Amino acid sequence: MEQPRIHTMVPVFAISSYKDAVAHYVDWLGFKLDWEWREAEGQPVIMAISRDDVSFMLNESPGRPAASDVVLHVRNLAALAEEWNARRPGSASVQVGPPYEIPTLAVTDPWGNTLSFQGENPVDQVRERNEPRMREYIQQKLDWGEQFPTPEEVREAVGPVLGLAIEVLNEFPGYAEAFASRKDASW
Repeated sequence: MEQPRIHTMVPVFAISSYKDAVAHYVDWLGFKLDWEWREAEGQPVIMAISRDDVSFMLNESPGRPAASDVVLHVRNLAALAEEWNARRPGSASVQVGPPYEIPTLAVTDPWGNTLSFQGENPVDQVRERNEPRMREYIQQKLDWGEQFPTPEEVREAVGPVLGLAIEVLNEFPGYAEAFASRKDASW
């Protein structure tokens, strides 16, 4: 079996204002905004920034505790979990969750700092296949006079990844408003 290999680290800093973060990191410090993601307009943002050989993420979470998160990319995440479970049985479990269903083994220290060891990102593997199928599914629903499907419905009908379904839904004019009205109705 191939040995696990931790090959990069991506710190995640909490921010409370997208506008202020862009002004600080991009406009002032000269970092490049590599990508940003939010479920819908007006929702908190997650963004990746880089400059030279340094990259990290900013996570807009008002009221978030001051503890830090660090994301480490790992080759053969399952072997790493086995290694840790050999030392402390039952201590390590790989979880897969929304929005991008990246296999993750999270470890939190006694002070609240979290190291999230992440395996391969499945989005890159399924994007080419599922992205056009998601667009077709959503357009078909709209052509039939139905409302926008939820991201979960798109994922269930077409396949992974939930974050990809959200990205594709946000390409459609009117989705942000539909999302907001659906959210308001459920509260």
